[in-house]
Amino acid sequence: MAAQAHRPATPSPSATLILARKHEAGFEVYLLRRSAASKFMPGTYVFPGGNLEAEDLDTAFWLNHVDLPVDRLSQTLDGEVDRMLPFAVAAIRETWEEAGLLLAAPLQEISGPEPSASSGIPFTRQIHDSGLVLSLSKLGRWHHWITPKLMPIRFDTFFFVAPVEQDQACRPDNHETVHGTWATPEKALVENARGTLPLSPPTLVTLHQMLPFTGLDDLMAESRRRSWPAPILQRWWPLDKGALIIDPWDPDYACETVSVEIDRLEKDVLPVGAPFSRLWRQRGICRPVRHPDEKSG
Repeated sequence: MAAQAHRPATPSPSATLILARKHEAGFEVYLLRRSAASKFMPGTYVFPGGNLEAEDLDTAFWLNHVDLPVDRLSQTLDGEVDRMLPFAVAAIRETWEEAGLLLAAPLQEISGPEPSASSGIPFTRQIHDSGLVLSLSKLGRWHHWITPKLMPIRFDTFFFVAPVEQDQACRPDNHETVHGTWATPEKALVENARGTLPLSPPTLVTLHQMLPFTGLDDLMAESRRRSWPAPILQRWWPLDKGALIIDPWDPDYACETVSVEIDRLEKDVLPVGAPFSRLWRQRGICRPVRHPDEKSG
């Protein structure tokens, strides 16, 4: 049966920052659990991030408060500075607000008050008064995501990645996010499969993409040489109980109807690390499942 006609909501420009640190097993990333009261993906674990705000768009201000000259910004951001700088600023600001980590450094010895995510003072003013510059030189590029058209709330999100020290403290804001944890990509995917660490679809796919990288240096080198990939716009296919989320590389992605054998979904769940093109979402948990045309191993 074909999905009903639906007028998609306009995606909000947003940005995400994947924090990564060295670990004996390679590297870990920082994940935050969204509040159960959240209107979007409640209770799932995500990377810090959120919508662009008006002050993020003040490129004239930010060009004087970042640690890269303008002639290097377009290379680092892989795009026009006027367009991409606000996304990088938003990624850093949202990470500070949600995870308590400010990716910035002193421009000079700080003479003013230290920034505070809960002060209510505009981010631009706090950065200026504290004599800080945002550490854009640390950023790498990962991916570009657009929320499925059937979702009532949608985002057009650039995913950045940045390294942090092993002893760097992060903490949830206990408002939008209620729990934070460091985990290797493999560990997070295993716990998601068990249902103990429910991942949002973009987070799950991102962690799967990171499995081949053996360490933080390897990961960051890749993020700094890649251009922004084409955006991933998944399809959301409602089921009687839950939904099927179809990736652009799935054989049925462009079809009017989607091939799915509901009674087999439980048996078609794939092991962690296996390639996949669709996710089965049930009771708040997303798990990769094989396409019905694929033979089980």
